[in-house]
Amino acid sequence: LYPRYIKTDAHRFLTMAEELIAIYNEYQGKTRRELTDALERYADDSTDYRIQRGLAKLLSDDRCEFMERSIAPSAEIRRRLFTLARENHPVVLHPDLIHPVTKDELLQEVAREYKTESEQIAWALYADLSENHILTRFDPPTPYWLLQRYNVALAQAMLYRCIGMKLSVFRNIPSRYKQLFKFIKFYQLMHAIQGDLDSGYEILLDGPVSMFRLSQKYGLQLAVFLPALLLCTRWKMEAEIAMPDGNRRFFPLDERAGLISHYRDSTMYDSLLERTFAERFVEIDSGWEIEREVAIINLKETVFIPDFAFRHTDGRTALLEIVGFWRPDYLEKKIRKLKQSGREDMVVAVSANLNVGEEDFKDVPGSVFFFKNRINPQEVITRLEQEGRDATLET
Repeated sequence: LYPRYIKTDAHRFLTMAEELIAIYNEYQGKTRRELTDALERYADDSTDYRIQRGLAKLLSDDRCEFMERSIAPSAEIRRRLFTLARENHPVVLHPDLIHPVTKDELLQEVAREYKTESEQIAWALYADLSENHILTRFDPPTPYWLLQRYNVALAQAMLYRCIGMKLSVFRNIPSRYKQLFKFIKFYQLMHAIQGDLDSGYEILLDGPVSMFRLSQKYGLQLAVFLPALLLCTRWKMEAEIAMPDGNRRFFPLDERAGLISHYRDSTMYDSLLERTFAERFVEIDSGWEIEREVAIINLKETVFIPDFAFRHTDGRTALLEIVGFWRPDYLEKKIRKLKQSGREDMVVAVSANLNVGEEDFKDVPGSVFFFKNRINPQEVITRLEQEGRDATLET
């Protein structure tokens, strides 16, 4: 299976994207219904209406913020107004001797209660409907970004009925691997990983068939994961897709497709604690050079990436892992990985604010110490001298 990608440098598509972006810009502050009507008028009898609708949906989903604007909750307004209408039934538009109460009079009465105009009450009555939501913010992209995003969305849609996915990721810098593994865990994808830093990794992602029935919800998780894969520089993917007729087909994809991720690369540091430590460490002339997340330790079914790696001018190497996040399952997994890694050259810095003690780390190889608010670089250097080995970084 192959999506029908559009040419992102084609003049007619760039023009279409530019005009759609202009429409969204023009309708800021107006209702979703008014915006939809404008988009329908723009489409008119165009033969590219499917592409237009796809681009418009991406703009609405990714770049817009719609909000309900009302002087009070709509349900509250309806309850009060309908109660008055029931008490004065029947309510008419034009009064007579038998039916003296009009709709406008009820609106005015409720408006007096809320100290506003009757027009505001009339609007608030159904302001919570999606079509009446106001486009309060639009972040206009470039036309090229929108067309690239469209092609990625086509590839994502292929994965909604994905049974399984095989990934080959190779010749990437270590931080790219770590970023990919983080996304796999973030989207809670069932996975098995084999390989190493030098030769690359083979990753199997199970689809919803492993949960005994095809689930569009899990397929959606695989789809939203795809842009994370696009952040890698060298990769191949083969996804097995369950067709509506019961047959199965394969969707191959690699970096040569030219798809560009709209996800942001992760920042260099995961926390202010790590950034502060690294900045203070480089100020000390210790003979040790610090590197961010360059060592990947293969634990068969998963991987473990220490926060920092160190290399001495004489060739010795060592690792540092910071345990500073409190959650019972996180600590349990972290300690298990530290033990499983078997790295004697590992320095482990543990926050004293966590509900753990030295006893919890007694079987962890390497050197473990506790810190309060900041990690003292000199303390780490002392332990690096003790734990550093005469070898290159192992994976």
